[in-house]
Amino acid sequence: MWNYVPQEASMKDISDIPSEENKRHHTQRKFLTKFNLTEFGGALGDWGTLIPFIIGYISIVGLNPAGVFLCLGITNIILGIKFNLPLPVQPQKTIGTIAISQAWSPNLVVSTGFGTGVIWTVLGFTKFLEKIVKKVPQTAVRGIQLGLGLILGWTALQLMSSDIVLSIISISVILILLKIKRMPSSIILVALGIILIIWNQSIILSDIQVKLPTFTFQIPQWDNIILGMLIAGIAQLFITLTNVMIATISLIKELFPEKDEKVDASDLALNMGIMNIITPFLGGIPLCHGSGGLASQYAFGARTGGSMILEGLLEIFLGLFLSDSLFLIFTAFPEAILGAMLVYTAFLLAKISFKDYSLNSIPVIITSAILCLLFNITVGFIVGLILYYIFKFIEKKLNTQN
Repeated sequence: MWNYVPQEASMKDISDIPSEENKRHHTQRKFLTKFNLTEFGGALGDWGTLIPFIIGYISIVGLNPAGVFLCLGITNIILGIKFNLPLPVQPQKTIGTIAISQAWSPNLVVSTGFGTGVIWTVLGFTKFLEKIVKKVPQTAVRGIQLGLGLILGWTALQLMSSDIVLSIISISVILILLKIKRMPSSIILVALGIILIIWNQSIILSDIQVKLPTFTFQIPQWDNIILGMLIAGIAQLFITLTNVMIATISLIKELFPEKDEKVDASDLALNMGIMNIITPFLGGIPLCHGSGGLASQYAFGARTGGSMILEGLLEIFLGLFLSDSLFLIFTAFPEAILGAMLVYTAFLLAKISFKDYSLNSIPVIITSAILCLLFNITVGFIVGLILYYIFKFIEKKLNTQN
């Protein structure tokens, strides 16, 4: 028996088949591009800067590992979905450095983070930062990028000095695997570190226990907000302005020139504001974006927000099931491997800082970078900005005379 099928319906069904298959294949390709071994390798790329601060916050300040990692994980996942960029959150380094060196109380830490969150939220809504960022010359930004490279490089050398042989091996792994895109070096190095701490019996397998944590909650206090902002928060705002609002936006344009969606200073300010208003109540550390985290993940293979989502899932798993064991693992992890990961990130930042440079800009870039290393990013940025306008004025005068 012949079944009658109207010609229009038949043609429609046939045309729909490849269309549906194409959509399915496109979705699969998109998923594999976003969630693969390379993106996961990139997700571990910024742990070289993240882990030392987490160790200090947990061991010296006394913050609960569960709250720290849970807040990091949730924030990374949300931002990875929102921006689809390797734009991970990092500790606010000025607050973190002072808090750890002075052994702050947990409440003073979270209160200071809350204070910065309120200020960034207000600035994000006012759109005032856009005017500042647009007026900053590219040469001044290059100085900050090179300065960050020097700072990370110096930290890397100090970490690597703990074991020269292991440092050389780790750097060799990075250089060799640069040619093998399917096997990210960060995964190999993290695995190597875990093998070594088990081999050296720095920890034993029975020390690692999988169990749900107990959470501790913090409520920011006004006296600690004021004290923390005076000691470290205000300085952190200036450094964040340069490292995040200027350097990060510039780095996004450098690394992702094809990206259609615009990421501006107000977006980043609102992100930092909202996350630092919410996470303190859950025991999270003061967080910010940073060009260092972006450069680190990009250096080790991250190209999409999938790296942040994968990192976030890993951090949530660690916070929920391994928080009691994390301190043992992180304190035992070889510093030489962390240093090798940092030195490659430092090289990438330094390389970018000399992109499209001119001979006239080199003295400004180098002077600014050295001051960033010797003092801090704010000093380096301000001096670099002044030198830029001085050279511009001299150049204008010479052109007028000619």
